[in-house]
Amino acid sequence: PNQLILNVSPNTTICYGQLYQIYGAAGGGTQPYNYTWNPSTLVGAGPHVVTPTLTTQYTVSVVDNNGCPTLPKIITVNVTPQLTATGFSVTRCDKMTAILTPNISSTNVGNGGPYTYNWSNGSTASNVLVTANYITNPNTYTVNISDGCTMPGAQAVFTVNVNPLPSGTFTSNVQKGCQPLSVVFTANSTSNTDTYAWSFGDNNYNGTGSPVNAYYNNVGVYSISLLITNSFGCVKDTTINNYIEVYPNPIAEFVANPWSSTILEPGVHFTNQSINANSYFWDFGDYGSSSNNSTAVNPDHDFNFVGVYPVYLVAITDKGCTDTVMHNIEITPDYGLYIPNAFTPDGNNKNDIFQPKGYGIDDTSYRMDIFDRWGEIIFTSDNFYKGWDGTVKGDKGVAEQGVYVYQIKVKDLEGNIHIYTGHVTCLPRENKIK
Repeated sequence: PNQLILNVSPNTTICYGQLYQIYGAAGGGTQPYNYTWNPSTLVGAGPHVVTPTLTTQYTVSVVDNNGCPTLPKIITVNVTPQLTATGFSVTRCDKMTAILTPNISSTNVGNGGPYTYNWSNGSTASNVLVTANYITNPNTYTVNISDGCTMPGAQAVFTVNVNPLPSGTFTSNVQKGCQPLSVVFTANSTSNTDTYAWSFGDNNYNGTGSPVNAYYNNVGVYSISLLITNSFGCVKDTTINNYIEVYPNPIAEFVANPWSSTILEPGVHFTNQSINANSYFWDFGDYGSSSNNSTAVNPDHDFNFVGVYPVYLVAITDKGCTDTVMHNIEITPDYGLYIPNAFTPDGNNKNDIFQPKGYGIDDTSYRMDIFDRWGEIIFTSDNFYKGWDGTVKGDKGVAEQGVYVYQIKVKDLEGNIHIYTGHVTCLPRENKIK
């Protein structure tokens, strides 16, 4: 008989999920033909529709009615692997961003691309940057990926779970003041589990908790920042620019002319040397005076009594900042002593006593001695108010007319000792006091 011939369908490559028809067509020989396939589920010449999911070889052979066989022939159907992709879930705080990139399985990489992407938000990029939105929590995004072969392609699903931001702000007990300024800041938020971190704007001076104290030693304007962190770890940055203003203090100073004077010349002129002030308040420490206070720039004041007066000057700026300085003014008692040079102890009650007069005298240290011409003491007194009546050593007889020497020692109210030596003339009319 004629030679038996077997023709088969050609080898091919299909996409995952596609169909392909294979066949085996015998010719020559003597019919009928008997076909043998591997896999054995295929019967006859075909065509047979196959849908392999992996690359598959189909083997076919034929025997004619004479028992003549053909050699087996192989039909190879190459299957491009299926494209698969996966997404993921991520958690973000409200208003934070996340990058979503699908994971294409390394064992199912399709034909290697190029891939096309179609995101649910309209993007066609390989990944997207999204912003978490707590209002629509959770946020869901899908992407369909095609490699041009796998139908209908692969899909990845992403879920962005959104945690809320803390809500709050802050207040302070003062916003403006003079240096050094102490400020108490208080945070106000919606949860008692929130934590607080502060930046007070003064050389990276920071704090935690609420309420907190901040101290500003330097003049300037400061911006305050509060970071509020909730139990989810989400942070809200609350910053208020130029929130605290610290004003400069003046410098109070003055000089007096004179710093010390006597009660006979109690007037003092004050010269103001303050810096950065525009108003002033003086307290002269002279509390018995109706003019103890003054608001003049360079005032004058007459002090009423002997003593040391603490004089205060308060310098005030236009912002109400103050500085105070104090200096002492001393008003000393004046001192004077008058010693007569003659007396007439004649009993007529006129100029009968030799006695000095004075002011500013401490009479507790007084002494007066009277000497005769031979240097003998004939009279002594330690009482400033007791003078020499002309008697000699207590005798009622009056000293003879003549010139006598005196020595007087007194102490002034400042503690200074004064010693006077001189002559006094005694002019009695009679030797006896009647």
